[in-house]
Amino acid sequence: MQLNDLGKWKVFALESGTFKLDGGAMMGSVPKVLWEKTNKPDDLNRIKLSMRCLLVDDGINRVLIETGIGFKNPEKFLKIFDIDHSKYTLSNTLSESGYMHNDITHVIITHLHFDHSGGALHFEDKQLKPSFPNATYYISDSNWKAAINPNEREKVSYISNNYMQLELEKKLKKIPDNYKILDGIETYVVNGHTKGQQLVKISDSSETIVFCSDLIPLKSHLKLPWIMGYDLNAETTLSEKKKFLDQASAENWILFFYHDPDCVAVRIKKSEKYYEIIDEIRRI
Repeated sequence: MQLNDLGKWKVFALESGTFKLDGGAMMGSVPKVLWEKTNKPDDLNRIKLSMRCLLVDDGINRVLIETGIGFKNPEKFLKIFDIDHSKYTLSNTLSESGYMHNDITHVIITHLHFDHSGGALHFEDKQLKPSFPNATYYISDSNWKAAINPNEREKVSYISNNYMQLELEKKLKKIPDNYKILDGIETYVVNGHTKGQQLVKISDSSETIVFCSDLIPLKSHLKLPWIMGYDLNAETTLSEKKKFLDQASAENWILFFYHDPDCVAVRIKKSEKYYEIIDEIRRI
């Protein structure tokens, strides 16, 4: 399988660097003896995660999904999360695909956790500025409310200098759940990981690709019981995953992974016990 264009949409997978999170937290109740087989931890028990954005272009609208972690983070933060931009940055992968930041017309952020929204703004002459100055940024209204008034558990994940300036500069559009942004692009909202996380569906008449964000961050999480300890409500995530994967299997969707360091996307088929991978795109 290759990541082909979808009808009118040219499709680009854009690597924007890697970082690390605790393997146990990423896998929840799954024993380490199982998850370390496919997600090898370092000496601090952290596993490597990608930040793989998605760009689609119909010749008029150039839509970027997610912005990576950005470059505003202090040294201590860089060390804790082992943030690595030595091989990939969003700027470089954009330019390699023939685009510049000014070309982007729409930025869809699935949710405002720091590893998804950090690249939305950058420092310019010590002032925060939108990284994509000609774009409108889209976030669900429900996730915006969660981000500006985070609960105690999520405060460390929602960092206001990743998004508040977008609101001040009137670059941010807060949208309802399950919203059609453009012809062929709509959101699919889930709430188990955090309130108002919006997956993104890009479709033409015969094909659909879905940006899975943190509902299914890694290929490993295709297994129903594999649910992140970071999720606000594991039971809700379980229900949302089953409904989503049943539909993805029935309609032969391409599932695009933001965080899997090795696997870009898959197709699945529901079997008696599991969701089997029937086709896969590996990172080159």
